[in-house]
Amino acid sequence: ALVFFTRSLYDSVIEEVNKWLKRFSNGKVEYDPNNNNLQVLHAWGAKDQPGFYRELCKAHGKKPLSARRKKLVDGAPNEKLVHACKYLLEDVAEIKEIYDAVLIDEAQDLVVDNEEIKYENKQPFYWLAYQSLKTIDKDKDKRLIWAYDEAQSLNSLNIPTAPQLFGDDPHFKRLVSGFHPGGIRKSEIMNKCYRTPGPILTAAHAIGMGLLRKDGMLRGYTTQEDWENIGYEIKEGSFNPVGQKVVLHRPKEMTPNRVPELWPEDIIKFNSYNTRKEELNNLVEKIKYNIEVDGLSPSRDILVIALGESREAYNLKVRAAKRLNKEGFDIYIPKALKNNIFYPKFPNEDRNKFWNEGGVTFTTTYRAKGNEAYMVYVIGLDKIAEDESNFALRNQLFVALSRTKGWLEVSGIGDFPMYDEFRKVIKSGNTFEFIFQRPLLEKEEKNKEVY
Repeated sequence: ALVFFTRSLYDSVIEEVNKWLKRFSNGKVEYDPNNNNLQVLHAWGAKDQPGFYRELCKAHGKKPLSARRKKLVDGAPNEKLVHACKYLLEDVAEIKEIYDAVLIDEAQDLVVDNEEIKYENKQPFYWLAYQSLKTIDKDKDKRLIWAYDEAQSLNSLNIPTAPQLFGDDPHFKRLVSGFHPGGIRKSEIMNKCYRTPGPILTAAHAIGMGLLRKDGMLRGYTTQEDWENIGYEIKEGSFNPVGQKVVLHRPKEMTPNRVPELWPEDIIKFNSYNTRKEELNNLVEKIKYNIEVDGLSPSRDILVIALGESREAYNLKVRAAKRLNKEGFDIYIPKALKNNIFYPKFPNEDRNKFWNEGGVTFTTTYRAKGNEAYMVYVIGLDKIAEDESNFALRNQLFVALSRTKGWLEVSGIGDFPMYDEFRKVIKSGNTFEFIFQRPLLEKEEKNKEVY
């Protein structure tokens, strides 16, 4: 099974699976949804769509829980899923060994900090996946492989150890450290980013963590090793003791995307406007130019992401889409069955759809996660700037900025201190200089421990 968290990624994941199956088989093997030997599943599942958790419930004769069930924790969607996995583990005496291998993408979204929904001090989703695997040798090893991008979840920057995922059994102590027989590393740290252009990736890291924030960074890496693991060099200073000047630098070879060297202008721009109407009018003019002059395809080449808390981001997304549609361009709202549907509703929806031919996709960060486009517009920065010390909102901004493969334009209304921070971040390019203080979130967590 190949498992991922964000349901709107189905088309992209299947496209990639098919591409690489054909590549490594010289065109002889293609992805076949009817062949159960390879199952592509989002983590949860629904009545109209198989999912990993739902398939395991079915295999054990248990009724799967939906996100609306009141017995589940009142939290984020990933917490509800993990809680549902905990209930399944508690309801079943022994999980059947079904899969030969399980590969988990977006694995950072399946880890929770809430102790109440953990299972015997283990992460429920990981433990359920591990238990569902067949053993492959006398050492009772299993093929569980996960891709974990902690930067995509800035409110949980630490990569959990194997014991934190699977408990204190000695068998798991070196599960992800050292080498397999034959010399293959058990863990690979990928410090290069091939998709997002360098100036945009560094800006996303810096603004997401608040590196150049006037009152000090919000959350981030605090050791040289951690920064090197994501492709940075420490040119000056250190993180211990606090109060030192630190100079961070990301070499160009760590972001091989060539758009910055081929494009004569800036690939990341920020504009602030007096009113929302002015912001959206400028957005429409730029998209119109992209389609009519630059020759970009409305679908898949262009993506508009609205920022903010769920309801306000949803409303901004729809308002922006209506404004472009008024100019005669087709728009697409994820889940809709066709273009120019502003409020897709059950049963006339397809939760797997993110793109639709001929329409410019307008979305929120939650659905944009994992998707990508060449030209990305991020609107409503004021919704982050109004509450700039909010970790979840900063994380949302990081995810939105890093959706681009080429160019990025960010906009907002009004005037906020965070706008100056963002301009400073953009101007800094791939080198950041700041006085290191303990991150705000780290201080808050220590204060909680004291009380």
